[in-house]
Amino acid sequence: MSCSKICLDEVIRFTSRTAGRDKIYRTVQYASRFLAWYYIKKRRAVNGERPVEIFQNLESVMSLTRKGMRLGRFVDYVNSVLDSFHIRNKRIGTLFGLIAVCQGLFMLFDNLLLLHRFKIIYLNYPQRLQQYLNQVWLLWLSLALTRDYYEIQASFAVGQHHQFQQKHDTSLIRRAHIFWANRPLVIDTVKNLCDLYIPLSNLSIVHLHSGLQGFAGTISSVLGLLQLWDKSYQLPA
Repeated sequence: MSCSKICLDEVIRFTSRTAGRDKIYRTVQYASRFLAWYYIKKRRAVNGERPVEIFQNLESVMSLTRKGMRLGRFVDYVNSVLDSFHIRNKRIGTLFGLIAVCQGLFMLFDNLLLLHRFKIIYLNYPQRLQQYLNQVWLLWLSLALTRDYYEIQASFAVGQHHQFQQKHDTSLIRRAHIFWANRPLVIDTVKNLCDLYIPLSNLSIVHLHSGLQGFAGTISSVLGLLQLWDKSYQLPA
């Protein structure tokens, strides 16, 4: 079987999965946000110009499509919470469970806001629910980064007894080598750090313009897509 045939089969298999399509749509969504900002600020375009309008519309379409794909998905995270009880490392298991709870709440709030948007249900205070959604998102990412921190500390402990323990290395250089050698951990940490700025900006804790939001979101989306495409880039449970 030719290499092109194998690659095509992999692409078809990847895009046939809901999670795969979501990662692709998310990448397009945040890249469109960045490009719309770029054309407005760097090219001094006005909102009515065609490229800006195209990218803004594309971002809206991708966002709405992803919201539709997430309808009812909050139920899936009940299983994730139950699975976390079987993780041998209790610290990591607790973090996994809390992250799954946050993800489930995020999906539930997102579903309710979508139904309200199309007047299927009526919410008295949708802005407040949007605020809760961003707070849950921020907590979810904070917990994910806490997990990354524990993994970093564990890798340092292991690395002290291996090839990086050399007399001419300073502690900082040795730790940088250990961290960089663990590619799944590097990818997961950078992805979560990039994502963190989006809810922080939405909650006005930090002030990022749409270009930086789009850039950070694009990086995290590409890294998330890479993790989904190749399981070897995912952190082990």
